[in-house]
Amino acid sequence: MDILFVDDSQESCVLFSKLLTSGGHRVASASSVGEALQLLSCLRFDALVSDIALPDGSGLELVAEAKKRQRFIKAVALTGLGQPEDRERGLRAGFDEYLTKPIDPYQLCAMLE
Repeated sequence: MDILFVDDSQESCVLFSKLLTSGGHRVASASSVGEALQLLSCLRFDALVSDIALPDGSGLELVAEAKKRQRFIKAVALTGLGQPEDRERGLRAGFDEYLTKPIDPYQLCAMLE
């Protein structure tokens, strides 16, 4: 799969990129909504994995725009916002799955496959 991973934590980007790459996926990472939108403009992705709280906007806005640009992209929220209303808002915005940090990285891999 071609995966876009979006998180403002450099540590998370490195960890998950290595994990997903070792599983045979191609991973591009971004640390902001702006960077992610640039990548979505020029590359096709099978999946988007994004934090909700980003420095220049919200993953909720990002997922809505990603689904407009790439209709069949699978979207997974990976966030610290774990209240039921947060999950509901994320799913309404366009995320297909909603995971609350900390997560088991292998759970994410299984979900994407």
